[in-house]
Amino acid sequence: MAQHNVVAIAPQRYTRADFAALRARLNKIPTATIVRLYFTEDALDTLHCPTPALLEKRIDALRDHLVQRLSLSAPTLSEHLANARKFHSWPKSLIDYLVNAAEADSAAPRLGDAVSVWFKPPVARALQAEGMHCLGEFRQYVLVRGPGWYRPVARIGQGKARALERWLAVQPTLGGLVMPAESVVGGERIELASASDIAPLERIGAITAKLSGAQGLNRSGRFCLVSARNDLEAIQAYLYRYRDRDKTHRAYQKELERFLLWCVIERRVALSSVLTDDCEAYKDFLAKIPGHWVGAKAARNSARWRPFLGALEPASQRYAVIVIRACFAWLVQVRYLGGNPWVTVADPCVAHKEIALDIDKALPEALWQALTGSGGLLDQACAGDAPAATLQAGPRAAGMALAQWRLARAAILLLGSSGLRREELAGATRSRLKRVPEETGAGLWELSILGKRNKWRTVWLPGSVVESVRAHWADRGHDFDTASIPGSSADLALLSPVALPPLAPARRKHAGAGGHEAPTGLSGAGFTPNGLYHLVKTALARLALSPHAALSQAERSVLSRAAPHALRHTFATRAAAGTMPLDVLQRLLGHASSQTTSIYVRAERTRSLDEAKKFFAR
Repeated sequence: MAQHNVVAIAPQRYTRADFAALRARLNKIPTATIVRLYFTEDALDTLHCPTPALLEKRIDALRDHLVQRLSLSAPTLSEHLANARKFHSWPKSLIDYLVNAAEADSAAPRLGDAVSVWFKPPVARALQAEGMHCLGEFRQYVLVRGPGWYRPVARIGQGKARALERWLAVQPTLGGLVMPAESVVGGERIELASASDIAPLERIGAITAKLSGAQGLNRSGRFCLVSARNDLEAIQAYLYRYRDRDKTHRAYQKELERFLLWCVIERRVALSSVLTDDCEAYKDFLAKIPGHWVGAKAARNSARWRPFLGALEPASQRYAVIVIRACFAWLVQVRYLGGNPWVTVADPCVAHKEIALDIDKALPEALWQALTGSGGLLDQACAGDAPAATLQAGPRAAGMALAQWRLARAAILLLGSSGLRREELAGATRSRLKRVPEETGAGLWELSILGKRNKWRTVWLPGSVVESVRAHWADRGHDFDTASIPGSSADLALLSPVALPPLAPARRKHAGAGGHEAPTGLSGAGFTPNGLYHLVKTALARLALSPHAALSQAERSVLSRAAPHALRHTFATRAAAGTMPLDVLQRLLGHASSQTTSIYVRAERTRSLDEAKKFFAR
């Protein structure tokens, strides 16, 4: 069956007579009186409402339209609006707010409007399933991802995507829509020569000859210990040292490619010809980055990719200088460069934090209990209760939506009950999770994980967390309890997707093959760290937005900003507040220094307040 691309609901034009009729109907004035006061026969024929029943239907549609719009733009009123509509009891103040807000702009869409107000139900559900609940979120999603924005969105093909873009483009109240150029570029490698050649390191095939550094002023005349013939190859040789440390490699590559691009494009000097004044100029550049170097987040193979997402904080500027200085020191050590001009350059000034880590992102104890306690928000979502009901929008069956919530619950409990980093949890496997003997463990389980600096460590988990993992494995179609059987599920990832997007790379990675294939057709391959981040971040943000969640506005704000690392801080602050010995907490968190761990002890706000109260009470 052919797929039509009509995505928008035909706009309904309302008049002042409609708003007056709405006010009257909410005040329970009879329909016959409303017709007599506000409408003529000709007007009713024009509105295609020749009978009182059809007029009531039109007025009720207007009411529902306004309730949907205001519930999203004014969340504090959403519960009052829902109750008023449910019990047909409308206080005068609420009627005034509803009608006055509508009369201000009744026909034009606004960024805060729900997508369900303006798009047909199948389209709205598909957008909501990807976290686009209002028009502003939808427009931003399209702008950030470019012409290929629709590919991860189920049930939205290219035809519907272009129709949605055309609708956005003709809405002046939304700011219109100017789509960027097609995002994916070819596989060819460029010669870096001018500003139009801004590209990530892996796409640079060569640098224009006079700026390549083959004859750089600072090149060492002694025998070089690496085979680099130019600056690009020298940077690649330095980064190769970190090939088995993905996170470090990405961080260093980002800073070095930025500096190399700046040298060639902005400063017009080879990296191996940089002098002290060039280094100082780069510090000034980092403090005030020109607009054409900044862009929205995009894939590295995208024509829209830019080295910077926005202005850098002073701490980030300092980090960039430290990374580049260390690289130059290594290039001097291997005799590629004759000297290091960065040793004469001071670091950017940074105001040092009272607490080095952002542990204030940890969830407060009350919020953590509301989220993870028995019968809490996660349990309610997994059971299909009220909070989940508002979050299951999308074309997937209800059972699959609940399986996704059980996956999110397992991830959040694992991170918040053990202090694992997301990279560590992404690499965790079933074979490393074992029950502690009952006589010593009292229901505990132990999980061995490979952490930073390639060091193994063991963390402990309560039985309730493991039960959440067991429920997730049942959704995957894998047997959690056959880990002791050779060649069975012992090698599978502890967490794995339960539903796949319609994308070829995901299908290749997660579609089952061979002995590990489950009845669901999923292989049991684990998440990437970024995939795990997206899973946890999305679940927490959606719970924070749920109107049924019994949370204060401050708690919603904390939950909406929370990310996987905040759950690590949550575990550490709770453990410190529970007076867990410092050396034990250090081993569980995998800190190289007890000084880092002691931050959680000193920063526990409740303990500090208690001690202060004791002092002032003397």
